[in-house]
Amino acid sequence: EGTPIAKRVEGNKRPRSSMSPTIVLNQQGTPKLLSGSPGGSRIIAYTAQSLWNVLQFGLDPQEAINLPHYMNNNAGTEIEDPTSEEQLTSYDANALMVELESSFGHASVTISDQLTSGLAMIEMDNQNWIGGADPRRDGVVGPNEGAEC
Repeated sequence: EGTPIAKRVEGNKRPRSSMSPTIVLNQQGTPKLLSGSPGGSRIIAYTAQSLWNVLQFGLDPQEAINLPHYMNNNAGTEIEDPTSEEQLTSYDANALMVELESSFGHASVTISDQLTSGLAMIEMDNQNWIGGADPRRDGVVGPNEGAEC
């Protein structure tokens, strides 16, 4: 009856998925950072960008999540519309477009309001848990008093 559901469970099918829940371990082999996001084909870019922001630039999880998204899915480069959410880090999207095209050779750069990741991150820092949740969707981080790493 009706049109079959595209992602229905069925034998011999391999549904497309970019799920990438990520656990980063410290040198002692215990968890240091957890990250994951919904977002279809953009999940890998969202997760990788947030991890890079924490591990390379020393941002806390919320700061890393609040930075604008950018990615290239082989069809052109998308940068996040800076007016899509008030709680995000502001930036000049038009200046970034010009820089990507002139300095880095990106042929097609567009500003998108579709980069709504829904990222969530937890960083274990000594005896503290530091959380971050994406304000682009319904993410919030609450206190967890008395919890130990």
